[in-house]
Amino acid sequence: MKHYPNTFFRMAFRMVGFGLLMGIVFPFFMLLLGVPKSVAFGGFFLASCILAGLIVGLVNIRIAKVTVKRKLSVLTGKMNEVKDSIITISENGKIGDCNPEHCCIPVETNDDFGQSAQAFNELIEAFSNSLRMLDDIKTFTATFSSQLDLHSLAEYALDRVMSGTGADAGAILFDQESDFALLHSFGIREAGSLVKDPHVLAAFAKGESCRILHPAEVIVESTLTQFHPKEVLVEPVKFKNIPIAVILLAKAEPFQTGYGKQLAIFTQSLAVALHNALEHEQLQKLAALDPLTGVLNRRFGLVRLREEYVRSTRKGIPLGVLMFDIDHFQRVNDTYGHVIGDRVLRNITGLIRCGIREGDVLLRYGGEEFLVILPGASKEDAATIGERVRHMIKENNTEYGDQQISVTVSVGCDSLPESSISGELDLVANADEALYRAKNSGRDKCVVH
Repeated sequence: MKHYPNTFFRMAFRMVGFGLLMGIVFPFFMLLLGVPKSVAFGGFFLASCILAGLIVGLVNIRIAKVTVKRKLSVLTGKMNEVKDSIITISENGKIGDCNPEHCCIPVETNDDFGQSAQAFNELIEAFSNSLRMLDDIKTFTATFSSQLDLHSLAEYALDRVMSGTGADAGAILFDQESDFALLHSFGIREAGSLVKDPHVLAAFAKGESCRILHPAEVIVESTLTQFHPKEVLVEPVKFKNIPIAVILLAKAEPFQTGYGKQLAIFTQSLAVALHNALEHEQLQKLAALDPLTGVLNRRFGLVRLREEYVRSTRKGIPLGVLMFDIDHFQRVNDTYGHVIGDRVLRNITGLIRCGIREGDVLLRYGGEEFLVILPGASKEDAATIGERVRHMIKENNTEYGDQQISVTVSVGCDSLPESSISGELDLVANADEALYRAKNSGRDKCVVH
């Protein structure tokens, strides 16, 4: 690299040179004022002028150093700190200590130096914001990549997006089997109604952002009061350029400029994460469901039973079970074939669903056996539900052309804590024992263990 003298060396050379020049020119100026030539160009006077010019040059360079160099040194030091911060990021990906409070230069005057300091401070502020955004995006993306639970993902994503944009409230809605559904919301009253909001639907359908000023239909619920936001943003979340969700953000004051790029990056990361979570949820659902009847299969159903058993024993609340078995089902398969037999199974499944309570869990236990988990149900409650379902099945036939296929079921039931058992499988065994007692006593009965 070619080296040059520093700025102050060049300045000193020029100032001293200018002072010497003035010392040499000054005697000619004195002639114009009428000073005799012998005096103006006398050795003493000429030497005095040259010395004075030299002194003026040296004094000027000293003043420049005192007033200018100090400020330039501060600027240089702050720039070196920024450089070190950038090197730190490039080497280990960690953001250094250069924040606006640490790296900014105090603005003491409104002159050129003050304006330069202000411009430098604004640069540092922009740099710091960029670093924060990059760090947020890095953390955001890393968390997303490991988060497959759909609702946990939505909760985290909304919190981060609201924090990054300064929003007071928000919601995430997504396309669920061609039907719009609310995934998560914060601070919005009656957020469920957003699934029918025309602005939300339009943003999703067009895949374009939407800004709404003073929306009357959105109400934000804060800690102490409720208010209508001054601005609402509706941002589509697109995966491979296809909308899969919508983020709605509301703010008491208009959003500041500059949020758009950051929000776009967030939505890109969210789109990938949402797609992965939706795919994972679909796979989990397929793995947990019986393909014929659409209810839980035995494996995942027993997992639910275990969860309910633990909850029941911990909190001391009842837990009932019902075991259903279709009477003489083999005759149906032998008479009508397995295709019609499958239709009967699906019809029975629908009738059991209609007869049990909301919150009860239905699973296909075996070929023609079904198990129902009844949280909070005593033996009496379980028997009542079992009888209701038994009557519904007996009175509703499965249509096959002009024929009506009629079947009955036998039911066994048991419940905690009325029965003393050591595990959830003992509860199933007791219900199964009661079921076979019902079969052995004539079928089409509900028997309590």
